[in-house]
Amino acid sequence: MQRGFLVGAVGGVTAVAAVGGLVTWQLASKDVQHTTIDTIPRTFYVKVDGHLAVERTILEARIDGWYHPLPWVGKDIHDVSCPAHLKAVAGATETCTARADGGRISIPVRVIKVEGDPATPRVTWKFER
Repeated sequence: MQRGFLVGAVGGVTAVAAVGGLVTWQLASKDVQHTTIDTIPRTFYVKVDGHLAVERTILEARIDGWYHPLPWVGKDIHDVSCPAHLKAVAGATETCTARADGGRISIPVRVIKVEGDPATPRVTWKFER
């Protein structure tokens, strides 16, 4: 009887740990973002050096929302600020900043790929924790 309880308890703890690990992995992977630039409504439509760009308020909001999705993933940040828009060109970079632990931290942002219609491209970008 004790052996069955022990096997069940170990199995239950293992299952909970596996589910917790999967949830952590899913939420931690949210540092990769996708943004489609829609030029029709003229809202959040900007250009940098003649190229379409992801508006900096979109960068700030996404980083603020996903930088710290769980207490054990990333730092608790606030006051995210990006100095410029992110050019919709693969390899383009920008460095945003945020307040954390009483100081400012740098958050590098990089465009991974740009695909789709050039008039309304889908920009895949990533921020570093």
